[in-house]
Amino acid sequence: MFGLNYGIHGVRIKTMNKARIESLSDCVFSIVMTLLIIDIRVPPMTDANSTHELWGRLVLLWPLFRSYYFSFAILGMYWITHHALFHLFVKHANRPLTYINIVFLCFISLIPFSAHLVGQYPHNELAVSVYGGNVIVIGMVQYLMFHWAVNDDAIRHEAIDPKIVQQATIRLLLPPGFSLIGIVVSPFSSSLSFVLFAFPIVFNVIPGTLSAVEHVAAKIIPFKGRDL
Repeated sequence: MFGLNYGIHGVRIKTMNKARIESLSDCVFSIVMTLLIIDIRVPPMTDANSTHELWGRLVLLWPLFRSYYFSFAILGMYWITHHALFHLFVKHANRPLTYINIVFLCFISLIPFSAHLVGQYPHNELAVSVYGGNVIVIGMVQYLMFHWAVNDDAIRHEAIDPKIVQQATIRLLLPPGFSLIGIVVSPFSSSLSFVLFAFPIVFNVIPGTLSAVEHVAAKIIPFKGRDL
């Protein structure tokens, strides 16, 4: 096997083309987001002309639709963050960053399973915890990818404002933080858990809310990173 910084025939390769990583990631995201809907099937009916029966069958599918819409939104949030990470912070890629990205995509690909699990068993605490854990791991691996990128001089952009790094750190840690709270409250309300899993999306949709959170978080957790 090749070492971390070695290419074909022992030729040292310190960096790689980041476009390959972005292309693979975009493909995985598009496939995974499409797979979310596959497990939601048109319900069978005893009377095909009965509106009342059809309505009742659709109501029974609500947990699956809920997990679908929330998961699609969460994946969209992570895709946007992934794009911003590679656009703002990563100039080149290397093998460690590539391996971290592969682990990230591995857990992204697990979302259709965990979403269907919690959609099928919406009031099961373990199912909710598995889904929340999936979201937490995705968020933490993405944070690890970001941390590696901004601290590796060989692959990051030359000039990165430390203030931007601080803001990105807060934004990356919000989703796993809210998901952890969602798991904690799951014994009391699975619906509230879902709201918490997806709540960080609100900060990206409503102007000004994320800036306010960053301002408060910056006072609680001062940034002490090295000069970039």
